[in-house]
Amino acid sequence: MNSATRSSRVRQAPDYGDPSYWHGTIKMSLSKFFVLSVLHRKPMHGYEVMQAVEKSTNGCCSPSEGTVYPMLNEFEAGGFLSSSAQVVQGRSRKVYELTDKGREAFQVAVDAWLDATDCIVASKLAAESTAKENTEKKGRQKV
Repeated sequence: MNSATRSSRVRQAPDYGDPSYWHGTIKMSLSKFFVLSVLHRKPMHGYEVMQAVEKSTNGCCSPSEGTVYPMLNEFEAGGFLSSSAQVVQGRSRKVYELTDKGREAFQVAVDAWLDATDCIVASKLAAESTAKENTEKKGRQKV
């Protein structure tokens, strides 16, 4: 294999300085959490889940049909959700409800995300402290 062929296969690194990279990563990671979150409140059909997630996150997380329905199927296959056919606004809809296993998974997810949030806040505080120290050092060096 020549170097031109090898280099065409190398994936370009994402732009880690681009906020859209981080927002996309966060949205992907949090989608499952927020689906469990809205279903923790009450049973819903798929489209209602999408609307509730978008509303409860102020648009920060707005999963598409192509994301939500496979996720709901995965949760159901794992025993985290049950579903039933119900008539909603005159239409037959599949309504999803958390099982006890799903409620437990939601609580585990809450704890995991709170731990991650604590680490993020601690990292931010440490970075701010380091930046302040560096600024003070530069100020002393100029004197």
